[in-house]
Amino acid sequence: MLPCRITFRSRVLAAALLVLAARGVHADFTPIAGWDRQLFPSYLVATATIRLPEEDQVNEDADAEVLGDSQGVLGVKITSPSDDLAVKVTISGDAILEPSTFSGTLSAEDTTYAIFPRIKYKYAVLAKNKQSIPVSVTFRVELGDEEPEEHTETLTLRSVNDCPFTIVQDDGEAADVSFVFAAYVNEQHPFVDKVLREALDDGVVDSFTGYQSGDPAEVYRQVYALWDALSERDVRYSNITTSAAETDEVCSQHVRLIDESINNAQANCVDGSVLFASLLRKIDIEPVLVFVPGHCYLAFALDAEGEQLVGLETTLIGSEPGDGPRHIEGAPDVVDDSWRKKSSWATFCAAVAAGNEDLEKNKDKFNKSDPEYQTVPVAAARKLGILPIAFDSTEKFEAIAPDDE
Repeated sequence: MLPCRITFRSRVLAAALLVLAARGVHADFTPIAGWDRQLFPSYLVATATIRLPEEDQVNEDADAEVLGDSQGVLGVKITSPSDDLAVKVTISGDAILEPSTFSGTLSAEDTTYAIFPRIKYKYAVLAKNKQSIPVSVTFRVELGDEEPEEHTETLTLRSVNDCPFTIVQDDGEAADVSFVFAAYVNEQHPFVDKVLREALDDGVVDSFTGYQSGDPAEVYRQVYALWDALSERDVRYSNITTSAAETDEVCSQHVRLIDESINNAQANCVDGSVLFASLLRKIDIEPVLVFVPGHCYLAFALDAEGEQLVGLETTLIGSEPGDGPRHIEGAPDVVDDSWRKKSSWATFCAAVAAGNEDLEKNKDKFNKSDPEYQTVPVAAARKLGILPIAFDSTEKFEAIAPDDE
């Protein structure tokens, strides 16, 4: 047995090592793995080119200083064991992102930091994901000169059709992300031009001129032309909203992409609204998505300044006409008598009446920023940088069935 010789220097070194170990200089951290361990491609694609205002951030942690990407959803939480400590965080996940790194300094001892590297997502891969699948994401942290620590987490990658609209944060507050619905409005979708062609062939209008005429009746006429075209396609309301994955911390809804709604001739309240909004954007009439508890419908601006909004209950597309009036209040000369006899005109009038009634009933709630009562102007979302989810499908535009009459 070797003699037990412990020098003063070795005692000091041993004590220092014990103190460092007790204080956790090693990279002891907690992964921040999306929202409730879920990633939403629709949110990631929609916000790829924007920087949200501070009040709209959705990753704020009440007990942590945020470093890096202030709107990131992948990161780590770590309490600094000393002042001015160098830190390097790397997140990788070959299936959906390139290795992404944040390097910086933890300024204050005993302060908790939430660190979000700016993630290099594979956006084309995200946009193609049509069902919820597991993905592995690795979180690696290096503190000072210490050996790195890493953890691998299995997350759920949601379908691109799953749209989050409310996130419950760590402090219990709800963050509204309903602006993501604007990503499903795609005025550049190749199917949009084909539906516009069908609308022109129907003959309600001979051209789409947006607000150029300055005549509200002409705006109504163009909107009705689109309504009639979708009615001819027999697009009908279908209340399919469920998703294959669920979470208590994120409220989300399944939203069909435009090609799915058109070719399947089915649309729930959101599907029909984003489809119709896409058509309106293409003809330079500005749409607004309107959200009330458990429901979504559309509004559109009747003038170029956007001072007068008209509601449109899109779930009535393809419905049976009722016994209501076949005219629009304030615009008696939108169409002539031959068009007034059509079922599509009756349902259009009913849709305008229902939409206007709800806009008026809830106008105070919209103005109070109640998270359950939201309006999302698509033009404003585009200016903020919300991108449409790009068309990336093998779907071909199904021609309208010939009229047997």
